[in-house]
Amino acid sequence: MKTYVAVFLTLSCVLLLYLNCCDGKTFDVKLLEEPSGLWSHNEEDKPLVMQINPANFSGPPHFRSLIGKCFNKSDNMYQYKFCPFFNVTQHELSLRWNPYNGILGVWQDWEIANNTFTAMLLKEGDKCGSISRTSRVVFECAPEHQLKNVSEPRTCEYLFTFQTPFVCHPNAMLVYPTMEDHLRDAWDELEGQYVREEITKKGYNKELTKIFQRAGFIQTGTKPLSKKSSDMLSSNNSNTGNNQFTSLEQCTAAFNILQAEIEGLRTLLMLKEVKSSKSYFNISDHHRGGKIPTN
Repeated sequence: MKTYVAVFLTLSCVLLLYLNCCDGKTFDVKLLEEPSGLWSHNEEDKPLVMQINPANFSGPPHFRSLIGKCFNKSDNMYQYKFCPFFNVTQHELSLRWNPYNGILGVWQDWEIANNTFTAMLLKEGDKCGSISRTSRVVFECAPEHQLKNVSEPRTCEYLFTFQTPFVCHPNAMLVYPTMEDHLRDAWDELEGQYVREEITKKGYNKELTKIFQRAGFIQTGTKPLSKKSSDMLSSNNSNTGNNQFTSLEQCTAAFNILQAEIEGLRTLLMLKEVKSSKSYFNISDHHRGGKIPTN
């Protein structure tokens, strides 16, 4: 577009000079400058502000190594960035004066069905009319981590497919083995009550949801960010992959991310040693209930 403006101004000057030569008249020529930033994407440089805190890490322990990593997917109009256990963002690639750059969801819950982590749910993204943008991330077995597909089944509700080797083992996404002993005991007791018909299916699902909430898989509510926390998270998000820090808080946050990655690698080594163990991968069928509500 800048090229078109320059060509137009050049032709205008040539025309005026021609008229000046032919008619003997003089003209005052005033060159108009292009409005500053009209066609630039300064919006991309602004940090994106999350309205709620990302939930703490939960789920399969081998997923912990994904903390601090982000995965991009581009099409003709948009670039998407998925940062597991943090958020998912969208950046418009068009040349219009006000491209959309925003947050499509903040990490909150696991979707659980049949004793399996089936999807990550990211909620409370940027406003979209009277609602907030939300995203659902499903998984697909592949040799490498990759954000494969992006769609919008309903307005401002996004569906992502994330390929990863972490889901290739048939029991890699089971819920029961990731829980602490006292929560497993609570689930066992609840299962017994249901088998003995002491509780209805609706009551079973309700109580199991409470157990998942205690485990941290499902959030009981969302808390708005304080301004200080929001500024720190926005700064950390915009500096992903940047080794330069301007404050002790940024350095500490980066250290915590690296520490979490180390813990994730240790977990992966542990899983390789115990993946043939029945205590982790072979779970009895009575822990494969119906789909559990996540709202």
